[in-house]
Amino acid sequence: MKYSFLIIIILFSGCAKKTSLLSESQKMKIDHYTAQYAPYDMPFDARGMKEPDKTILKKLTLAAVYLDSIYWLQTSQYGIHLRDSLMQVKNDPYAQKLLTLIKRNAGPFEQLNEYAPFIGNQSYYAGDEIYPREMTVEQFDDYYSKLSKAKQEQFMSPYTVIRSDEKGGFKAVPYHVEYKQYITPIVSLLNECADLSDSPSFSKFLRLKAQALTTDNYFDADVAWIDMKDNKFDIVFGPFETYSDGIKGVKAKYEASIEIVDPVESKKLDIYTKYLPDFEKNLPIPEQYKSEVKGLTAKFIVVQDIIRTGEAAAGYQAVATNLPNDPVVHEKKGTTKTFWTNMLKARFNAIIKPVSMKVLDESQLQYLSDDGFFQFVLMHEICHAVGPRTVKVGPKKGMAVNAAIGPNYNALEECKADITGLLSLAYLIDKGVVDHKKEKSFYVSYLGSLFRSVRFGLAEAHAKAAAIALSYLYKNGGITFDAGTQRWSVDFNNFRTGIKNLDHDLLILEGEGDNAKVQHFFDTWAKFLPEVESSIEKVKELPIDVLPNYTIKWE
Repeated sequence: MKYSFLIIIILFSGCAKKTSLLSESQKMKIDHYTAQYAPYDMPFDARGMKEPDKTILKKLTLAAVYLDSIYWLQTSQYGIHLRDSLMQVKNDPYAQKLLTLIKRNAGPFEQLNEYAPFIGNQSYYAGDEIYPREMTVEQFDDYYSKLSKAKQEQFMSPYTVIRSDEKGGFKAVPYHVEYKQYITPIVSLLNECADLSDSPSFSKFLRLKAQALTTDNYFDADVAWIDMKDNKFDIVFGPFETYSDGIKGVKAKYEASIEIVDPVESKKLDIYTKYLPDFEKNLPIPEQYKSEVKGLTAKFIVVQDIIRTGEAAAGYQAVATNLPNDPVVHEKKGTTKTFWTNMLKARFNAIIKPVSMKVLDESQLQYLSDDGFFQFVLMHEICHAVGPRTVKVGPKKGMAVNAAIGPNYNALEECKADITGLLSLAYLIDKGVVDHKKEKSFYVSYLGSLFRSVRFGLAEAHAKAAAIALSYLYKNGGITFDAGTQRWSVDFNNFRTGIKNLDHDLLILEGEGDNAKVQHFFDTWAKFLPEVESSIEKVKELPIDVLPNYTIKWE
C-alpha cells in the first residue's frame, strides 16, 4: 500500500472523505497488521509513593520521552511526519489504527513483517537515518578502506552517524553532537535524580550515565550500572542494540526502560552467578575458542518496567536483556541481566500459550508453563555472556565478533544464546542446582516459544534464530513433526545431543568471525521448512506480539 504524504494529509484532514478513500484491500491490510498485536495493560500506581521517589520517577520518565525523540530521528524522520499528522486526526478508526502501527514500528515499515510498507511512498532503507540514504555496504567499505586508522575507528564506532561532508565524501558525527538538542535536557534530568536519590550507587550511576551521554564513552557508566546495590529504581538507558543497522551491524540505537526493582526475586537468582565459569568450560568447543570469565560480574535484576521508549518500545518486545553489549565491558567487568516480570507474563499468556495449544503435540502440552519459559529466558540472557566475544582464530583474531561478522551477527548471537542457555540448563540439572523433574517443561516451553518468534519473518534476528533451531533440530535430532496431527514434539531422548551439536556449530562460527561461513550456515538452516510453514499457517489469525499499554497513576 502506497500513498504520497500529501494524500495522507488530505485523506485524514477534517474536511476530507477520510477513510472512504481507502480501498477494501487497503483496509484489510491495515486490519491484518493491527490484529498481529495483543493489547495488554501495564498499569502502575504511583499514588502511594513517597517523596522524593515519586519526583525521581517523574523525572526519569520525562528523560525517557526525550530519548524517544532521538530514537525516532535515528530511525525515520519521514515516520515522524506521518505520526504527527495522524495525531491531528480525531474520530477516524483507520487513522487511529495507522497511528498505532506507526508508533509501534517507529515509522511506516512493519518491523515484524520484514519491513513491509503499510503507509506512505517511501521504500525501506536498511541504514535508516544512521547512514546517507543512498549509501550501500559496498560504498561504505570502499570509502572506509581509504581512511586513516583513526577515522576508520570513528566510522565503525557504535556511537556515530555517517553524514555527507558536502565535499563529495563522508564524515562520522558523534551521537552527542548529532543529538545534542535532546541530550542536554536528559543530562539535566539524570543529574537532578542523582541529587534526590538516597542510594549512593544509583546516584553515582546516574551522574556517570549523564556524563557518558555527552561524550559517548560509556565504560565507567556501564561498570557503575553493574555495581549498583540496594537501589529501588533501575533503568536501561542509552544506545545499546545494533539489530537495526542493516549496513554494517555496528550502530547502536537509543532505548529506555524505567523500572522498579523487585529485590526479593532478584536475590533468588544470585545462585546462578557462580556458575558462569562452569558454563564456559562446559561448551562443546576446543579450548582455543573459549573465553576467560574469571572474576566477571553477572548481575541479575528482576523488575517491573513502568515505561518503555525508543527501540525498547518499537517492533519486537523484549522480556529480558543482557547489557551492555560492549565486548570490553564484557571481558573486564561483566553484564547486567534484566528480567521484566510484567512483560514475561504478558508474552506467555497472550502469545506463547495460545500458539503452543495449536502446534505442539497434545501429550506434551502438560509440560508447557510460564516457569519453564522464564527459566529458558533466564539462561538465554546469562549465556549472552558465554562464548566468544572477540574472534579467537584466523586473520580477524582479537576483533569484536559483531564487527567481524556484520549484520548477520545479531541472529547468530540470538541463536547461540538460546542453545547455549539450554545446554547450560542441562548442566545445572545434572549438578542438582535445578530440579530435574522440570526438564521437560523447559524444553517444551522453549519449543512453543520458537513458534512465537518465527512468525516475525526472517528479517528479524530472533525469528531467524528460531528458524535455524527448528530446521537444525528437526533434521539432526531433537524435535519431531507428526504429519498426521500436524503437531510438533520434543524428542526427549535426543534433544540434548541435538542442542550440543548445534551449539558447537554456532560457537565455532562466532570464534572464527568469518561472515562467508556464517552466510553459508544461514543459507542451509535459516529458512522455513514446509512443516514450519504449515504450522505458521495454522496460527496466522493469532496475535504475534504484545502491544503494551503503559499507564501511570500519579494522583
